[in-house]
Amino acid sequence: MVEDLPENLLTVDQAIGILDALPVAQRVKEQRIDDAGVLGLILAQDIVADRDYPPFDRALMDGVAVRSEDGSASRRLVGEVAAGHVWERSVGSGECVAIMTGAPVPPGADAVVPVEQITRRADGQVDINAAVTARQSIAYRGSDRPAGEVVLRRGATLTPAALAVLATVGAVTVKVYARPRVGVLTTGDEIIPIDGVPTGAQIRNSNNLLLCSMVRTLGAEPIDLGHVRDDPGLIRDAIERASVDVLLVTGGMSMGEYDYVPRVLKEMGYELPITKLKIKPGKPFVMGIRDRGLGLSENNPQSPIPSPHPPRIIFGLPGNPVSAYVCTLCLVSRVLKRMSGAGPEPRWLEVVLDNALPANGPREFYQPATVANGHCTVFSWKGSADLFTLAAANALVLRPAYDPARRAGDTVRAMEISL
Repeated sequence: MVEDLPENLLTVDQAIGILDALPVAQRVKEQRIDDAGVLGLILAQDIVADRDYPPFDRALMDGVAVRSEDGSASRRLVGEVAAGHVWERSVGSGECVAIMTGAPVPPGADAVVPVEQITRRADGQVDINAAVTARQSIAYRGSDRPAGEVVLRRGATLTPAALAVLATVGAVTVKVYARPRVGVLTTGDEIIPIDGVPTGAQIRNSNNLLLCSMVRTLGAEPIDLGHVRDDPGLIRDAIERASVDVLLVTGGMSMGEYDYVPRVLKEMGYELPITKLKIKPGKPFVMGIRDRGLGLSENNPQSPIPSPHPPRIIFGLPGNPVSAYVCTLCLVSRVLKRMSGAGPEPRWLEVVLDNALPANGPREFYQPATVANGHCTVFSWKGSADLFTLAAANALVLRPAYDPARRAGDTVRAMEISL
């Protein structure tokens, strides 16, 4: 058919342009940093240091605090200061104070001599066995971050380290972007539950678990909407009752007699700016939008989505799992990440091929591969239903349309995958 000719399909870059121009808003909410589920959320505000860090001149090692002007002469030990305690008397000439890592440096001292470089004598004197320089082994007040400086910027992911920073500066409740609610609906007469026993042409529903897991990894909240048969009425009813921010529908996207989803979306008033892609795998990819509204109600996470409430944005994914995976990773992820406050860009690498590749055809080809130490081994292509190869891959090698044959040793582009 004419509409299926490669020159009449959208390229991936053209589809990305459409998706990146799609109007979306983010819900912003306040959340305590010790709440369950905070890990992985995106900050919606800048966080500043509430005081100087460190808040005092701090010892970086166990040893003795000394005046550097006394050089390497022996000192009299006059006391000890541990972390959490303060030595208030000034250290005089010829004196030293034993100090523990993290403790405030006593007034008058401007250097810490590590315990490995001293010898304590029975008479209370301490021998210094190395040269002493001013400021050694001391973290001075404000040297990490001065008060008022930004320590985490809006858009930062709340990793374990970022949460520790928030705790350090006393930012117990912060503004974050709420996770968009993403429905996952699978279709097809051939699909049975994962705990079923297939007979004849039946297959287990791997797409539901695949997509719900990908949605969660992309920072959104997956909503399992179950499975419906290849029936346009059932598909329409499931979409109308979805009540989610974004809906992923898998199956029923091609030109077959039972591929109902694009037709149903048109009947429901959805625009379909993307209906097919010049990509392998993943050609039957559909994006539908209704009302050209925002994908989320801005700054109002508490307001419930009316029910029933068909989503404004729907992605129709191919039924073959590798195709659904590639389309979600390369395209759907861009919208979900923007909704959750994160940047959309994937991580690309320049790698050296360890095996030869034949010339590519008229569509961009995202081929599963393994990447290690700057080298890449591309798996043999067995079709878009081959989940076993996908599970063994940690990258997708991009073959441009009509890319010539490649030899071992050639350089290619690869997208790291961690989903």
